[in-house]
Amino acid sequence: MNIFDRATEIQVRLQAASEADSSDELLSRSRTVRMELNEAAAFFEAVNSFRSALDTQDVPNININGVSSALGRFRGALSRFGSAAVQQQTATTLLETIKTETTRLDRWVKSIWKSRFDDVQSLLDREETGDLIGSNDHRKKARGSASRLRRARNTDPVRAPEELEKNLGATGFDACLKKIEVLGDGLRSAIEKMDQERAALTPEVQRILEKAGTVDGIPLSEITSEVLGSLEVAGVLDDLVVRRS
Repeated sequence: MNIFDRATEIQVRLQAASEADSSDELLSRSRTVRMELNEAAAFFEAVNSFRSALDTQDVPNININGVSSALGRFRGALSRFGSAAVQQQTATTLLETIKTETTRLDRWVKSIWKSRFDDVQSLLDREETGDLIGSNDHRKKARGSASRLRRARNTDPVRAPEELEKNLGATGFDACLKKIEVLGDGLRSAIEKMDQERAALTPEVQRILEKAGTVDGIPLSEITSEVLGSLEVAGVLDDLVVRRS
């Protein structure tokens, strides 16, 4: 039995809501405890599915013994005191323990998910700097792929799976992982093609485009008829625009 199987044992069925002699305060507390336990159990199960889908050997560092101990004490209190146990310290301790471990799992999920994008991080950095010279088609493809990869990286795959699917245009976590690979390959291909296009340009054209890509840009006075001709021959003339400083 792994740590997630044990964690999902917190789904304790409380019967306080059906007891006619229960006070409103007790009923309210019972519903709160039941809701928080069920939400935590669902989250632990979702994390377990996430870990299985990634096929990662990394194991989140959660205190399963602490969870089991707190759960055992709460179940013991339920056996002895019935629904009144939800108002005792054992219930409070269990919820606090669950909250602590949930926070740890949240951090683990974010860390593991971010690492899935390590292979394309350098490509994302290059696209973000704008230091890419090439055809508009390749730049658009790189920009679109990079944008969707960043949104996917910043989306919680466990708590917001629908948002992840919508962003990637995929259904199911396995399909999302495949789409991330496809987008990464597309980004890499677009940048490689732009690098090839850049290498084929004359040193003079490369210098002009590099200067035009800086914050200060290139003064219009430097754009002579010879320069315009070189840019047109290179097929990059339409990549430049004039702006007032």
